[in-house]
Amino acid sequence: MPPHTETPEAGTFAWALDLYISGNEKWAKYADGTRAARSAIFARYRKTQGARPVKTITGEVVERALYAKGGHGAVNEYKALKPVFEHLRRLGFIRKNPLVGIELDKPKIKGFPVADAEDIEAFQKRWPVGTRERLIFDLGLYTGAARADLAKLGRKNIKGDLLVYERQKSGIIARVPLTDELRAAINRTPDIAPAFILTSAGKPFKATSLGNEFGDAAREAGMASRLHGLRKAFCIYWAENDATTHQIAAMAGHMSLSEVERYTRAADRERMVKLLVGVA
Repeated sequence: MPPHTETPEAGTFAWALDLYISGNEKWAKYADGTRAARSAIFARYRKTQGARPVKTITGEVVERALYAKGGHGAVNEYKALKPVFEHLRRLGFIRKNPLVGIELDKPKIKGFPVADAEDIEAFQKRWPVGTRERLIFDLGLYTGAARADLAKLGRKNIKGDLLVYERQKSGIIARVPLTDELRAAINRTPDIAPAFILTSAGKPFKATSLGNEFGDAAREAGMASRLHGLRKAFCIYWAENDATTHQIAAMAGHMSLSEVERYTRAADRERMVKLLVGVA
């Protein structure tokens, strides 16, 4: 959030935002992406509601505003605003958190398109081994890592027969076995480098830039899914190799058990696994 030139008047919503951001322990521990997204929400509210006394903000007022907005935007704003008022309540500035008890209409979740056998085959055909696009694909596929984590992975994360890293989003430790396929991908990276995947300038990618780089390559290959979609193939690979749901969740870094089970119920698992190990 950009710096403010004026100190907000005590008791206003802008004051409450500053109080929360400067003094809430959970806020300080959020991932950078979460803080950035919520800071953008706070900036909009600061502009339109900053001078409003917090004691005049009731549950009815907030619910009407969120209902009018609707969809994922309303859900995101609810998640951002609720802890602000909870911070005020716990400090004794308000008696009740006005967002407690508000029920939102859950938007339909389409989720990320997932990589199926056709996607994998198309990408492998368009981007052969030796291209940076293929390296991103292979490392994403065989680690199951989200883009924020994939951008930072390097030889420093190799611990014996495992690739070990802390997920940026959850802080959970992911432990991925170094399979022959993953080792082969790593062997195509520089021995001495801050990360496996480097830009043309020899520097690690930012998470967003890495996602964009892969997205462009995926579109050119006619592939609908993006980096997140490779997690399905990662789960299927391990399901076919007799890993339990709990083991797959641990390797994927705290993916929910229900999500793992949903990903591994695929009709074309045999063909996909053959593509992954290069025997199709």
